[in-house]
Amino acid sequence: MSSTSGRVSGRKAIIFGGGVSGDGLGNGKATALLLAREGAELAIVDVQLDRAEATAATIRAEGGQAHAFQSDVADPDTVTSAVAAAHEALGAIDILVNNVGIHGPGAGLFAYGEDDWDKVFAVNTRGTFTTCRHVIPHMLAKGYGRIVNISSSSALRASSRPPYAYAASKAAVIQFTQSLAIEFASRGIRANCVVPGMINTPHANDAFHRAMAAEEAERVIAARTKTSPTGTQGSPWDIAQSVLFLSEEAVGYVNGASLVVDGGFTLTTPSW
Repeated sequence: MSSTSGRVSGRKAIIFGGGVSGDGLGNGKATALLLAREGAELAIVDVQLDRAEATAATIRAEGGQAHAFQSDVADPDTVTSAVAAAHEALGAIDILVNNVGIHGPGAGLFAYGEDDWDKVFAVNTRGTFTTCRHVIPHMLAKGYGRIVNISSSSALRASSRPPYAYAASKAAVIQFTQSLAIEFASRGIRANCVVPGMINTPHANDAFHRAMAAEEAERVIAARTKTSPTGTQGSPWDIAQSVLFLSEEAVGYVNGASLVVDGGFTLTTPSW
């Protein structure tokens, strides 16, 4: 996949969760590659530095510009350091993408203890709050910014295997994004959400295998594919294209929106 239209040419972007767990292509890496192919210089941040470095190396091999940094978004000190280092390397931050998310120990109310619940919110919700708190001052100084937070279709509808903390934390991301959109609208910053449905990524598949027996995990993964109105799961490129759209300077009147990218899945009756 290649592109040369320069839709974010000259822009400086930081992506939290820009690596990929396991083999294959995740939403964060696909987004980083596409933004770079469209002319942005990237700061790739991941909880594991080697994952960030792998994405950055792929971008550089294609002739793009990318830097790698480590941060655990649940640890504010590492976010402080990563944003400062990224700003120094890039010279500015025009685009912030928050792609970080964890699922928790399983489905159902009694799968969670208080510590499990707090850990999911620390990463998925407080992490998004923390990165925005550190990046937005750089955007305010420039009078320009595009923030794209990644939520989930779990925030919009229930399933037969309710992921309580994940769903609640990702719903909170949507409301948090709307609040950002209102507060900073008059100062050149736009904040929007991408809401993925069933996307075929190593992260999603690994989460099912961690939460249940292998046979059950494979059944659920197959059901995700079967129950999509399109007959297939989405691709990380579907998410990347949506983030690119919301990152463009031309898309300046879209603010506080939740762009659902799910093939129509949230319109169907829960079955898996």
